Amino acid sequence: MSADVQQSVSHEPSGSGALRPKARLLRTLGSDLISSDKVALIELVKNSYDADASVVLIRFHGPLEEGKGRIEVWDDGHGMDVATLQRSWLDIATDTKRRRPRSDGGRRVLGEKGIGRLAAARLGHEMMLVTRMTNADEVKLLIDWTDFDREDAYLDQIEVAWEVGAPDVFSDSGAAADTFSAADNETWHHGRGTVVQIDRLSRAWDRDDLLELRTALTRLIRPRPGTGSSLASAEDAEPDFQVILELVDVEEGLEDLAGPIEPSSELQTPHYRLTGSVDAQGSATLRYVQQDPPLQEDIGVKQLWTEEKRSPQAGPFDFEINVWDRDKTAIQRTLQEADAESAAPSAKDLKGFRDTLSEVAGVSIYRDGFRVLPFGESGDDWLGLDLRRVQTPTRRVSNNQVIGHVFIGADTNEGLKDQSNREGILAGTAYSDLQTLVKAALVELETRRYTARHPKREPGESKGGLFERFDLGEIRTALAQSYPGDKRLIGLIDEKNRDIQEGVTEVQNVLSRYSRLATLGALIDRVLHDGRTVVARLKNIARFGTRDLNKKSLTDGEKIELALEAMSETTTQAELLSSLFKQIEPFGGRKRGRPKEISTSDVIDKAISILQQEADDRGVELTREGEAVAVKLDEAELLTVLINLIQNAIYWTSTQAKGAERKVIAAARLNDDSSLSIVVSDSGPGVAEGVRHHIFDPYFSSKPEGVGLGLSIAGNLVEDIYEGELTLVDEGPLDGATFEATFRKRVQ
Repeated sequence: MSADVQQSVSHEPSGSGALRPKARLLRTLGSDLISSDKVALIELVKNSYDADASVVLIRFHGPLEEGKGRIEVWDDGHGMDVATLQRSWLDIATDTKRRRPRSDGGRRVLGEKGIGRLAAARLGHEMMLVTRMTNADEVKLLIDWTDFDREDAYLDQIEVAWEVGAPDVFSDSGAAADTFSAADNETWHHGRGTVVQIDRLSRAWDRDDLLELRTALTRLIRPRPGTGSSLASAEDAEPDFQVILELVDVEEGLEDLAGPIEPSSELQTPHYRLTGSVDAQGSATLRYVQQDPPLQEDIGVKQLWTEEKRSPQAGPFDFEINVWDRDKTAIQRTLQEADAESAAPSAKDLKGFRDTLSEVAGVSIYRDGFRVLPFGESGDDWLGLDLRRVQTPTRRVSNNQVIGHVFIGADTNEGLKDQSNREGILAGTAYSDLQTLVKAALVELETRRYTARHPKREPGESKGGLFERFDLGEIRTALAQSYPGDKRLIGLIDEKNRDIQEGVTEVQNVLSRYSRLATLGALIDRVLHDGRTVVARLKNIARFGTRDLNKKSLTDGEKIELALEAMSETTTQAELLSSLFKQIEPFGGRKRGRPKEISTSDVIDKAISILQQEADDRGVELTREGEAVAVKLDEAELLTVLINLIQNAIYWTSTQAKGAERKVIAAARLNDDSSLSIVVSDSGPGVAEGVRHHIFDPYFSSKPEGVGLGLSIAGNLVEDIYEGELTLVDEGPLDGATFEATFRKRVQ
């Protein structure tokens, strides 16, 4: 700060002030922090839940037009006295619930930010709140929200008055008793509760709005675990919490939307169901059930978290994932089983089922028994399921096939915090880890679903290369027998067969190039990562070397010594950079002519070097075994096969529990028939029997983020270019999975 400025500031008179918000701030907060009228009503329901209510009744009085109508929210919670009303309800942004995270009844409270009551300001222009605690007086509060719209008024100038008197609404024969009795609910807690009455609605409500609200309320409360679920826990012993929707004096055609909020009966029996409990280390105990063919399987313990350097910041939590096939046959089977005596469902039934499923599909999150919006809402695909399906369509399920529930606790998942607008969870490591774990669990279901929908191959049936059926030999033989004298026809078949084989050769070359590109992507990531480190080191050598050499206190001899040290370190870093470039050199393009002779040991070492960082991150040991074999294979193609197999082995080995052996071995063997076998064995869990016949299928993958092309690319390259085979062998050096790639053509 300059002297002139300092002098001018020093002559200014001092004083103090305070921020004084305009009254309209309250309405602005209600509109900005509560994203919709549906969310506003849900906030009021949450307040009732936090008050230990067993039942909440939402009543709409028509006409449901802007400036008219009424919404009432009744509950039988513990109610409020004047002190509680002042301390908790009228105190905006109070931290009462944060200081007392559990209700008197033991529920984990849902509201912590103290802004839920702003929901009432969003819904209508007038509000009357009536509340009573057990054996206490009744408190009535009346607020005209339009007073807060005055341009000239400050927030502290708007008076809010209440009155205290003998019980009326919540007396033994008061309006509350009539209201709950009319709703056929006789289990409510008499003599206590709260009603929020909102008049002169801020906007009109139509059928779509009410249907959206009912759907949201249907999924609001933690669903009870399905039959055979592993999720039964202490939470299921909580007092029941019921929500009822009533419609009074509304237009015709809306009556069917009234009644208790219950899940759709049509969606009680999914085609596939996976339930599980995930602990704080990412280890899950899983159970799987499917309809067709009937199967119930206790999967046991699976390690969903594979990162070695840290534990997940999400968990423990429970989950239930339900999946439906949307094809006609599967839906018809479901509808027929729901009503075995009915005729085959009509097209309307099929469409209605799909529409219902689409309406409620998604994976919801429940915190301490209550839903966290917007997870699972229409259009909310927080797990990215639709993108996964686009990438691997035959393997993955889309968001409109899934109804899932993830059950977390605020005390056990402190990193999963709400956003300020009451919708969503703050982005961060904990949220990302939760996504990773849920998708890893979903893969277990998808793998079994794929197996159920794709029967096993017959014993001895070849998985085949891409081009094994591109041959007209069988057709030529059949035609020669049927038309033995038609040389012109046979000649035409021979000509076309030659054209096809020439095309196959060209496509094989394209396959080789694209196989290289798939592997090259992983190599480039490694080169960029390690290369930046080298470049940064070289810059530091130059910068600090220049600084030191310019020091006048150094003698010439000392400067020469510093320069020699800098040049030596520069040479070391240059060699590291050169070795990185050599890793991608074989992928620079397929060279014409016969490949030069290479050593399998050198290529295996290169593959290990490329994947060493990934192995270290996952706590996996990579080892080359066996003698070196001199071959004349294309180095890039051999590297492609090795990298795909070793990378696959690293992942599955890392799923082993901590403390278990995590090792991958790669070796080469020259066979008696001059073919070459590359063997990659791991100490992982092995390949489950149910998926052994599908692991080479394109787009089949049991990895959470797997594309399902690694084994397919490697297998087709070996089969189509080298007339060999890629197989999963029964026994290998290690107890996990062992893959053997045999090259038969152009080996030496």
